[in-house]
Amino acid sequence: MAPAPISTRLTREQSKAQTRQRLLDAARTVFARRGYHGASVEEIAAEAGFSTGALYSNFDGKEDLFLALMDHVMDAYCAEIAAEVDGVASVADRARDGARHWMEIIEREPEMLMLFVEFWAYAARDPGARERVAASFARARQVLTRLISDGAREFALQLEMPAEHLAIAIDALADGIARQQLADPGSVPDDLMGRVISLLLAGAARPAGLGGSAGSTAPADPADSAAPADSGAPADSGAPADSARPADQR
Repeated sequence: MAPAPISTRLTREQSKAQTRQRLLDAARTVFARRGYHGASVEEIAAEAGFSTGALYSNFDGKEDLFLALMDHVMDAYCAEIAAEVDGVASVADRARDGARHWMEIIEREPEMLMLFVEFWAYAARDPGARERVAASFARARQVLTRLISDGAREFALQLEMPAEHLAIAIDALADGIARQQLADPGSVPDDLMGRVISLLLAGAARPAGLGGSAGSTAPADPADSAAPADSGAPADSGAPADSARPADQR
């Protein structure tokens, strides 16, 4: 006797989540095709195979749907980049791998990134939308902050500024690189962002201990090779005084 078929009936919560995801997928397609201002809730609902009533039962309207989509996409991008650099053997390699993946995202989904720019300009003029957009960008910076802090801890590095500030700088660089590439495709060298981030981290991080091996994992920095003992000055009464004497005599 054949076994009874297993029921695949969805719970109310599962059905609602599935509907919401289909609406987000449809919104992604329509917004990319029409732009934020050109898209309509009617077209998005039709793309998803639902009535506008289903859309309004899940979202307050077009703006709420777009903000939810932005959160969803940005979370996915951050997760992609975090997975790309997980377990990479050095700070410099992590910078290069993460930057390379960001460039791949720009090439893969230029319409979505242009939408972010479009909506950022809209939200900057609207105090109601601005707060939620700021919260979304803050979540992305939190991911960057965690990656920087984890890297400093793993490679025994002392940061010269808060990880949060480095995350702001890297996030701004990523946005600027994306705009340059979208406006003038091919104008940005593929490895440019990775090289710039490596230089930024090289200048912002030093070995946490005195004379340890951690410095070998940090990106090369001209200042380090010129004055390797600077960070150890308080603990050494000999060499730092000698290296400082010519400056004193001047």
